[in-house]
Amino acid sequence: MKSQTITALTQSEGLSSNLRDITWVETNIPCQVACPAGTDIPGYIEAINHGRLDEAYTINFRDNIFPGVLGRVCARPCEDACRHGRPSNGDSVAICSLKRSSHDLGGVLRTLPKIKPSSGYRIAVIGAGVAGLATARDLALDGHKVVVYEKHHRPGGMMVQGIPSFRLPRDVIELEIDQVLSLGIDLKCGVSIGDDESLDSLVESYDAVVLAAGTLSGNRLHVPGDDLPGIEHGLRFLMEVNEQGRRHIGSKVTVIGGGYTAMDCARTAVRLGADTTVYYRRGPQDMVVLPGEVQELLNENGTMKYFQAPHQFFGEVSVQQAEFLKTVINVEDGRPVVQTEEGSSIDIDTDSVILATGQIAETHWVSGQIGKLIMHGQSRVLVEDEFNTRHPKVFVAGDFATGATTLIDAIAHGRKAALRVTRFLTRSSLSEHKVKIEEKRFGTDFTGGQFPRTQEMNVIPIQAVPVIDTKQRVDNKEVELGYDQASTDQAAKRCYLCHYKFEIDNRLCVLCDECIKVKPTEGCILPVSDLELSDDGSVVKYKQLQKGKSDSLYYNQLWIDQDKCIRCGQCEAVCPVGAISIQKVSFVKV
Repeated sequence: MKSQTITALTQSEGLSSNLRDITWVETNIPCQVACPAGTDIPGYIEAINHGRLDEAYTINFRDNIFPGVLGRVCARPCEDACRHGRPSNGDSVAICSLKRSSHDLGGVLRTLPKIKPSSGYRIAVIGAGVAGLATARDLALDGHKVVVYEKHHRPGGMMVQGIPSFRLPRDVIELEIDQVLSLGIDLKCGVSIGDDESLDSLVESYDAVVLAAGTLSGNRLHVPGDDLPGIEHGLRFLMEVNEQGRRHIGSKVTVIGGGYTAMDCARTAVRLGADTTVYYRRGPQDMVVLPGEVQELLNENGTMKYFQAPHQFFGEVSVQQAEFLKTVINVEDGRPVVQTEEGSSIDIDTDSVILATGQIAETHWVSGQIGKLIMHGQSRVLVEDEFNTRHPKVFVAGDFATGATTLIDAIAHGRKAALRVTRFLTRSSLSEHKVKIEEKRFGTDFTGGQFPRTQEMNVIPIQAVPVIDTKQRVDNKEVELGYDQASTDQAAKRCYLCHYKFEIDNRLCVLCDECIKVKPTEGCILPVSDLELSDDGSVVKYKQLQKGKSDSLYYNQLWIDQDKCIRCGQCEAVCPVGAISIQKVSFVKV
């Protein structure tokens, strides 16, 4: 007796908030789920495959706001989640580099996002970094009047203050900030809240205020001598170089840290002519940096030292020497703990020390009556429910709320903060995302007549991002060149297009085996029995059957394993009874 088909989705097309449909996306599109901003990654890579780079750029602008920026400096959590990077599948798809291609080779917004009718509400956003601008962008799209206050002379926050231009050209930043501001956002630079304008007055004048001032104060090491002249925090150093054109640093520079800021400081110091060494208390596998960045530091004649921690600094007028202790990683209560080794002292000469050891928010400007209400002690704003403070009109966004994170995390948090503000003002219960389901057909909607996936696309090697020669790496010349059109095309073909779901309706299937005959991947279509799905649509169990193992028909249903499916469409094309359906599935904001 033929088993009744239980579909993975609750419907074949339309919008859905059903748990089964949400679970399908979260299970089968890991890159989009891993992206803090929920970027429609398979959607923009599919657009690239069809030669529509402007559309790919527009999709990115809709979701992550700064495609050209993030295509260069994103932390890339999506690539860690990519199906192509799983064991036996090779390297992940070069998602970030393809995002950059959408800017470099496309870079034109096909359409600006639609702005809702005016709500009549006025909102102040403090801070014009990525979180503040992301918050402002989404609030403007919701129909609110938004004014952004920035104490520096130009917007961008860490994009312009902290990230060197050899990694992130300023024209890219300016273009994408202008696109955000073009939505009707009023930007007021050179205004310091607490000095030029009080927080109390802003809360009085606006319907809501969002604090998105970032994290600008550096952490101290709290070891002897860490206050000597010549020891400075990495962010301060980068701000002086990037914003003020600082050209002097000591001839022998010591950088302490193992993250993005440490790499930026070290590579900047190298360009200023310094003999530069980075010291990190853990191992290379623990560093939070972009792939290949340590190697680029070494290529530029910088030096990297692992498992060494600063113990104290010495100097008369300024720092002259640093003492480090060797470290080991021990496990305590199931957690790795860094410990120093007794008697392992290492002394080095240095005339400049840059601390890339994290940063915290500056809160001195959170003063007045509002400050008394929302501050927790002298140094921290009390955040309730992630975005809210003790004052109903005051919200927080980005690193100011969460502590120092990545650009993509700050953007995502800012967008969620905007949603929270709109819900507060309108008293609405808006749903942030729904699942969009679209019926497709192979050879028309699915391939566009030009892009059928093949088995050969699985083994296309990842395309290396070209870089300029080390001899040319002077001043602020961008190091990574990005993909050309040919490399972009090859890199995009590797994507499995996981937002397409292929499914067999066993009520229609006549067990002719045509789909099994053409399947390109072992195990993508399986003859099974006892297939069980949970209420959320996930497979609980199944029994795979082999031909000739039963008395009559050797199976009673077929099942497509979405993890093995490469979206070639051959099964649907050969099915004589139309038993195989294709849906395009994605998250959309409504």
